[in-house]
Amino acid sequence: MATPLADHAVNFRNFWDMLTPQEQSTLRARSSVNRYGKDTVIVAEGTATSQVTVIRSGWAKGATIKADRPVLLRLYGPGELIGLSAALTGTAPAETVTVTCHELHAMTLSTRSFVDFLRRASNASSALHRMQQWRLEEADRLRTIRDYPTAAQRLAGLLVELCRPENDPIHHLDGTISVPTSGASLSQQDLGSWIGDSRKTVVRALADLRKMELTSNAGLPRHIRITDPARLRGFAAAADAGTGTPP
Repeated sequence: MATPLADHAVNFRNFWDMLTPQEQSTLRARSSVNRYGKDTVIVAEGTATSQVTVIRSGWAKGATIKADRPVLLRLYGPGELIGLSAALTGTAPAETVTVTCHELHAMTLSTRSFVDFLRRASNASSALHRMQQWRLEEADRLRTIRDYPTAAQRLAGLLVELCRPENDPIHHLDGTISVPTSGASLSQQDLGSWIGDSRKTVVRALADLRKMELTSNAGLPRHIRITDPARLRGFAAAADAGTGTPP
């Protein structure tokens, strides 16, 4: 089903904010503080890692290579965890996570210390479960979007997803919304790989959405401004219903 532009009051992707002050203090004491510049690889696909990273500010993207092409899997934002697979299952990461913003601030700790922290903090374990559930639901929504019949519908569905409050969209006084592709440094190629389309197809889809007056390039640089959030949501919902006509 198409996703709403406003959803939960609780940000279930933000593991850090779901911790109690005592748990945050404990985790901070176990961690070291790090800063990563743009394009820094935090974990590499197939390469064993022995640490967990907690993002405090900034954005990163997780991608994999399929048919010799990078495929964007997800964004990692403030409060999220990188390196969970190694901590929980001992397996190597199935994605490469790269910093997309100018500078990402994070805390890192060993997988052993993180697992011990979870064992001692029941609320933190519950928070981790909620975050993982949110990620699974996000993946399901994105898989649905990739099945939409036209590129414009697929892009509209992705923009609706990026307008979820967990992704920190910018709400303007005139009722329009800017998708923060700039803060996360998402390129048109990134958007395309996320929904299974090429950069050229995304360019055409953006033009189609502008013609329908659903989006605009006006406003902040490198942001996509959604001029009519309700109609964009309706257009994405129409794709779920098997039609393509915006309300």
